[in-house]
Amino acid sequence: MPASRKKSKSNKLAPTSRKKSCLNCSEAKARCSLQRPNCSRCQARGLVCGYFVAVSHSIPDDSPPPTLVGDPAVLEMASRGSVQIGSRWLDALITPPGKIPKNFSSRTIQHMARVLKSYPKVMLKDEALPPIVHPFQAAAPQQPLANCRSLLHMWENKAPGSELLVRETVWREMSRLVAEVWLRIHYGLIAFQAYLFYSIHLFFSTDSDSSAMIDTVTMINLQELAAAMSLTGLHAPDVQHTPLAWESWIIAEAKRRTLYTMYMFDNAWNFLHDTTSYIATELGNLPLPARKGLWAASTKETWEIEYNRSVAEWPSHPPRLEDLWPHPSDVVASERRARIDRWVESADEFGMFLFAVSSITHDA
Repeated sequence: MPASRKKSKSNKLAPTSRKKSCLNCSEAKARCSLQRPNCSRCQARGLVCGYFVAVSHSIPDDSPPPTLVGDPAVLEMASRGSVQIGSRWLDALITPPGKIPKNFSSRTIQHMARVLKSYPKVMLKDEALPPIVHPFQAAAPQQPLANCRSLLHMWENKAPGSELLVRETVWREMSRLVAEVWLRIHYGLIAFQAYLFYSIHLFFSTDSDSSAMIDTVTMINLQELAAAMSLTGLHAPDVQHTPLAWESWIIAEAKRRTLYTMYMFDNAWNFLHDTTSYIATELGNLPLPARKGLWAASTKETWEIEYNRSVAEWPSHPPRLEDLWPHPSDVVASERRARIDRWVESADEFGMFLFAVSSITHDA
């Protein structure tokens, strides 16, 4: 019995595991009461209390991206969203009931165009990437993105008189991506990214023949690729039920960033073709671009720290795209503004681009 009591006392005095402690106590190397949702130390200091989330440390490789949804209810939701994304072009033919039109100024479109057309050009640089392509995608590039980089190099370095050949080569690759969209759905993200870069590069080209290639059919194809990508999910697994893998997070975040870019390109294309664009309510519940430290994390350890900080800051859910939009209720509008003010503090260049366009458009 004495030995048993001694063992019990020893266990009681053992230091709390840093992984079990909340983020603030772990960083301060202080003892944590482990109370949830707020430990006693954080409660006494008025701090936002958050705990480490179990994380799977799988590192992205060149294997096909995993499907991000598995639960039938989640898959059904992804399917409905995918249909809306793929049929966005119908808005120009049939005014969607209840949707709010966007009133862009020419200056807003000019700003949007200047940023968008820089993305394919950045793909030409070995030391840089557009903010919608994660570094691990470039570290082990798969065929669509590898081809895209090569063809963009070919475009920029084409010899006089070879314009038609280069243009037709790019067009054949774009046609191949569309033809295989449902045959190789696990390549949805990279095929969508490649097609988007081609579309942006051609549309904003000074060559009128190239610009004319990005017509209504091309935009429908782009939305079809977006729909195929979305069908495999736009969210990483629910962290409350499934350990979140770094790989899954990267794919989900890159998907959403690419999708938001496509919508902005679609807005610019519509404006320059005298077509009305509408607020994308089908994307409203999607998270805004992640904080700078999360996207830029170069190791799984750094990412885990940043991820848990984000979870602690936004315990229920991160800010959503709809938080950037106006709302008829003053109370809701005020809450949204407060959330966006906090989100902007850690947003990266892509987040700030999205924020700037939305703010100017909606007078936020």
